[in-house]
Amino acid sequence: MSRPTPESVTWVACLTPPGSAAIATLALFGPDAWNVAQQLFRPASRSGAGLPAEPEEGRFWFGRFGEGLADEVVLAVKRGGPVPWLELHCHGGREVLRLLGDLLAARGVRSCSWQEFERRATGDALRAAAAGALAEAPTSRTAAILLDQYQGAFHRAVTAVLAALERGDLGEADRQLTALARHADLGRHLTAGWRVVVAGAANVGKSSLVNALAGYQRSIVSATPGTTRDVVTTRIAVDGWPIELADTAGLRAEAAALEGQGIERARAAAAAADLCLWVLDAAGVPVWPGAEAGPAPAGKTRLLINKIDLPPAWDLDQAKDAVRVSARTGAGLAELCEALARWLVPDPPPPGAAVPFTTRLATRIEEARRQLAAGRAEEARQILKMVAEDGPAR
Repeated sequence: MSRPTPESVTWVACLTPPGSAAIATLALFGPDAWNVAQQLFRPASRSGAGLPAEPEEGRFWFGRFGEGLADEVVLAVKRGGPVPWLELHCHGGREVLRLLGDLLAARGVRSCSWQEFERRATGDALRAAAAGALAEAPTSRTAAILLDQYQGAFHRAVTAVLAALERGDLGEADRQLTALARHADLGRHLTAGWRVVVAGAANVGKSSLVNALAGYQRSIVSATPGTTRDVVTTRIAVDGWPIELADTAGLRAEAAALEGQGIERARAAAAAADLCLWVLDAAGVPVWPGAEAGPAPAGKTRLLINKIDLPPAWDLDQAKDAVRVSARTGAGLAELCEALARWLVPDPPPPGAAVPFTTRLATRIEEARRQLAAGRAEEARQILKMVAEDGPAR
């Protein structure tokens, strides 16, 4: 990991979420950080001694920070040297933070986001980007993958590919770049999740299925066709993978104007989804995906047979590969969840694996692999060098 380049500006960022809280943490970084701390901080020691002349990494003091109105804080030296990194653990009220921020601003300290602070203080854009993504991780499984990237897994993998290119070992570079690109689609969904649309004809049990997967009544269920007239979404996690599940209007040729708008939205949602679950009614005439399915690509569509608790009205073996469930009884839901995880992430990365963890990183890795496969090794090297040095802009 590269060390930060000394700057002329001293920065402050709040590392804790905004709002009223018992404790907040302000981080201070820059060449003037220790000087400012010496001006504003008074240790609560009986000797009355102030701060030492130079910051010593790992030291901390309890005392008061401010002029006149002052807050009781713990001052910690996270990193010493000519460009120190300090932390102030203070009371978490908004007005306290505003008071301290004003005191620092009056001494030339500039404010920035915690993500920007991470980049400046560590000098590592990739690590800062991973920290930002880690804060948005919706599940423990995606957080674990992002933590591996924060600890350098992706950076090391890119560096290894660059090293192979530098020594002319194109075979090894291609092997390692292919391994990185294999997890590109996963990297695009570590924070945003996958969009899974539940589609099909009217009254096949789409809303009941969404409710069963969500574990509560998210969608209105009615025997009247056309009840669902908009795209209703809910967030769930399946095997640790975040999913935005969308319940859509039943697709049929004849519909009133309002229902027709819902159908058009359903078709648009299916076309934009990462996966479309097409629901067939075991107890009714099957309506297959095709013209009614609208623009949903066939490769993203999976068949699902609902209402298997009722006597079948057709030969269910016509859809041999379909998962069979009963949204009413819960039969087959575990198998459906297993299938969902397999469809969305067919090749989960092992612990510690490198994953291009943002959309832009994934796109650049895929482009570098295409350039290398086309015999343009220098173009691939330039892309990877830009990734390693500059990091992603999400």
